[in-house]
Amino acid sequence: MKKLLACLLTVCIVFVLSVPVMAEENTLENRVQILENLFGGLSLYGSARYDTFYLKSNSKFTTAGDTDSVTQLVSKTPILTGPDQKELQYGLAGNSRIGIVMNRGEGLGGNVELAFKNDGSVTLRKGYGTYTFDGVTLLIGQDYTPLSDFAYSPKSTWNYSNQVFNGDNDMAGWGIIDDQDKRVPQIKVKWNGLQVALVEDRYASFPAGLKTTPTDATTQDVLPKLEARYRLTTDMCFGDIFGGVNSYKVKSETDDIDKTLTSYALGVGGGINLDPAYVRGMVWTARNGKQMGLHQADAAGVTFNSIPSTNNPTIADDDLGWAIIAGVNIQKVTVEAGYGFVSSKMDESGAKKNEAQNYYLNATIPVIQNAAKTASFMIVPEVGVYDYMKNASGTDQGKALYAGAKWQVDF
Repeated sequence: MKKLLACLLTVCIVFVLSVPVMAEENTLENRVQILENLFGGLSLYGSARYDTFYLKSNSKFTTAGDTDSVTQLVSKTPILTGPDQKELQYGLAGNSRIGIVMNRGEGLGGNVELAFKNDGSVTLRKGYGTYTFDGVTLLIGQDYTPLSDFAYSPKSTWNYSNQVFNGDNDMAGWGIIDDQDKRVPQIKVKWNGLQVALVEDRYASFPAGLKTTPTDATTQDVLPKLEARYRLTTDMCFGDIFGGVNSYKVKSETDDIDKTLTSYALGVGGGINLDPAYVRGMVWTARNGKQMGLHQADAAGVTFNSIPSTNNPTIADDDLGWAIIAGVNIQKVTVEAGYGFVSSKMDESGAKKNEAQNYYLNATIPVIQNAAKTASFMIVPEVGVYDYMKNASGTDQGKALYAGAKWQVDF
């Protein structure tokens, strides 16, 4: 990457310094200033990540009702689709990336980040511009939403779990709250630990439940999707409070349906650092989380009654999630364990919970880091379980065991 940048700089220098004499008024200082304006405040970075995991399901395993948990993040298709299956998952992780950060002065900047994937495709992860004034940052573009940036990152203070399986899943949807589309176009304001964002709604859909969806079924956004979070930090600990709300209409003249569906989420979390050990935890609740775009194992989302009625045409889905993570630093190696639990329950008489849990143990082993701390190589072996437990009908849905490692080079 540095060699490529050096070559680009050399070409530009030769071009600028060899401008024809017709522009005599451009002094050498002018030309150098042009180069500074072009490349000043610009930094490149990248991360190559490779997964090598072995998976095995037991005799009762099923992912019925869940298409986002034990999945390949690139294709969103289940890795294990039935009982007594074994599979070797290896390849470039979908969250491998290369990016550029720009600082143009006067509080103006931006970030463009591309993902390079195992199938050879390249997609946009982040692409936004920022304007910072008086400690307030206005962000416009595609970025992490306030309810999706809880994943662990060495360069971010917004971290809980460092689970690496499934493209650094970080227990998303299995105890840690998470938007299904983590990076979405938005307008976001950040100030002193506070994030408030108007987020593009991608999950306004006609609910399930009817034998057939009416041919004239439509959806209409009522208000922009709103998400917010606030973090308070001290030297030893941090605390988060977060939430969001979304509302849209569903209509059908055929089935006489005109209903406003509202979703919301609310939760708290925090962590304490007792060097060399640390503990982090989170608990949250949601109503109709699927319609809000939240990822949660087995959550059904709001459904219609078999025969819609004016008084109660829909049945809401109440969701709950919590997680606890603990770790210790032993020399340069970080050993971490995590447990997450989620449940969903339809808001009707006699309904039972659909529950699932996930737990893991890993060790982050730093192999080497350059003197400037701008590049590194690490290996993270991990073992864990995705347990679908019992569904709302009381049927055991089985579990899947995985073991392997993530290999990561940051450059």
